[in-house]
Amino acid sequence: MNSKMKGAIAAGAATVLLAGGAGTMAAFNAGTGGVGGSVGAGSLALTAAGGPAWTDEHGAIDVATYRAVPGDVVTYTASYVITAKGTNLKANLGADSGAITGDQALKAAMTTSVTATTNGVSLPSNSGGAVVTPAHNGKTVDVKVVFTFDPATAGAVAQTARLDLSNFTITLKQV
Repeated sequence: MNSKMKGAIAAGAATVLLAGGAGTMAAFNAGTGGVGGSVGAGSLALTAAGGPAWTDEHGAIDVATYRAVPGDVVTYTASYVITAKGTNLKANLGADSGAITGDQALKAAMTTSVTATTNGVSLPSNSGGAVVTPAHNGKTVDVKVVFTFDPATAGAVAQTARLDLSNFTITLKQV
């Protein structure tokens, strides 16, 4: 074996020994404990603050016996206490009319809109209803849901039909 070959074998053996832990190969690193803190979850809730009221353009009504005609406007009003905790929380306060049961033609001839106020000041709104933020946390919000029966409903569409409005719900959904 010539000396070049012996040198190459020795260099290869040294590399294997160093890489295999028989020698030392230093790599510095360091770490420290967490410097953060804990993160808490927010909350979103709606609590009824009294009973609802139903009215039309003439005053209080009993929604169970009311008979709407095209052009009538029936209004539901109620108060709710808002729980809205979360740094970047934004929610829509609305009405889910999907659970309203009854005649589909009459339901199709009805539109629903939602508004809300707190201390007489209107909450901003969007297509999902009134906008709720953490600024409303702990406040009582007066909600108004307006059911409008299309005045352009013609002929016998939905005559003598019934809708059960008691199944609709007020919702508070994060957006």
